[in-house]
Amino acid sequence: MAEGAEKGPGLGPWVVSTPAAQGLDAQALAEAAEALGQRGERQGLVVVRGGEIAFERYWANPWHRAEPGWRNVSFSSGKSWGATMVGRAITEGLIQLDDLASRYHPAEVSGLQPDVTIRHLLTMTSGGTLMVKPSTRRPRRLDAAPKPPGPGDEYVRQPVGEKGSPEGYGVSLAAGSTFYYDGAAADHLADVIAGASGVSSHRYMMERVVAALGCETFGYQPEGVDKAGNVRIGGSILMSCRDLARLGQLYLNGGRWAGRQLVAREFIEEAVSPSPRNPNYGFLWWLNTNGRVPLAPQEMFYAAGARGQFCFVLPRHDMVIATMGFGEAQLSAEDAWQALAKVLPPSDPLGGPHA
Repeated sequence: MAEGAEKGPGLGPWVVSTPAAQGLDAQALAEAAEALGQRGERQGLVVVRGGEIAFERYWANPWHRAEPGWRNVSFSSGKSWGATMVGRAITEGLIQLDDLASRYHPAEVSGLQPDVTIRHLLTMTSGGTLMVKPSTRRPRRLDAAPKPPGPGDEYVRQPVGEKGSPEGYGVSLAAGSTFYYDGAAADHLADVIAGASGVSSHRYMMERVVAALGCETFGYQPEGVDKAGNVRIGGSILMSCRDLARLGQLYLNGGRWAGRQLVAREFIEEAVSPSPRNPNYGFLWWLNTNGRVPLAPQEMFYAAGARGQFCFVLPRHDMVIATMGFGEAQLSAEDAWQALAKVLPPSDPLGGPHA
């Protein structure tokens, strides 16, 4: 993330380049796409280098059509969009990282400990809450009978923490003491943004983040927006691989987009740096600090969602790789990189040799 660097489509459509123009091997990309397609029911793969699409491939299956504009379900890759909404609000001076969440969203409503901060929620160290929303809805098969969308999901109080949660989760577990990956607590960041901005988090996200990035397909499942107009941070986004790649390019740019600093560079850098309780997690972004994805570069960071919704950001290679899809097979980051490792160039004319 070079100082002042800005690449990508801005408010317009992506520029579609070629592998050769971006220093990539066309055959390696085609082979990677073939291998990735065999690992699970993919809908799309978009490889960006130098701020331009160097390669893309789309597949048709019972859940998707092979179209660049097809909207996939984000699952938890939506969390990284939530982090970006928080970063935008910080950049606008509405909130600060170490503000108490209860300043904007009362603890008696959220179920969070009163001393939970925005930073705790971003790093999955809040200690949890029993006030939760249901999980993201799975996409429906193309041949399924039409069904009217349901209303937005509201918070409900569950009696105990989910299976596997640490003792005292959502009741007595101290904020900042334990990393536990759970989108239920992070969802409350949407209400924090609403309280700080004076508008619903859906409106804030769509106007201050999505429109500002020039996204072409981004929206929410109806269940992902509650009656107050607040979104589920943990998922429920509908978007194309191309729009998911915009998010990665924003972070690769150090927060610059369309001629302005959309998200403060300092926030971007901290968001993709190891957090105190988990070196492989930043602000709702996964990291590869300890090589948890063995075939991927150590400096890679990525958004990740169930069934293989990924946005991999590779700063040293000036690349973003987005892939989405759904099916009966689960696709892990490790599975994805069994295929994708071969697309990385051995040397980089844009930035010198790769180690």
